[in-house]
Amino acid sequence: MASCTFCPHLGRRDGFFVVDWPYHIWRLADDQTWPGWSLLVLKRHVTELFELEREERAAVIEEVSAAARILKDTMQATKINIELLGNKEPHLHWHIVPRRTDDPAWNQPIWAHAHPPRTLSPRDHDALISRIRRALPSGPRP
Repeated sequence: MASCTFCPHLGRRDGFFVVDWPYHIWRLADDQTWPGWSLLVLKRHVTELFELEREERAAVIEEVSAAARILKDTMQATKINIELLGNKEPHLHWHIVPRRTDDPAWNQPIWAHAHPPRTLSPRDHDALISRIRRALPSGPRP
């Protein structure tokens, strides 16, 4: 789809790529104000969750749940925020955000907290992706 900025880059395996799962590409978000903030991008262009067939929707939710569980464990999160918005980018994708009581916007939505994006050093960035990958169940690997 020409107007979608996600579709042309689904095959990109840059430094933000975590894993290729059957339904999603898992990517680390550029902004790591909330360490572990990730995006799961559906591999095909769909704008709404209800556009998926029942079986596909169930499988998609299972992958989202698996990623959330991995992030909760690896980031020692108190809570996980799972958000499916699509207002800026109309391609089904999930923001999975580990939250901790010591984070800069605890008890607030991350979108309401004005902040400069936090970029990790290359070393910390690679270490975080390695940490997440080590927690992946046996199966799909990068």
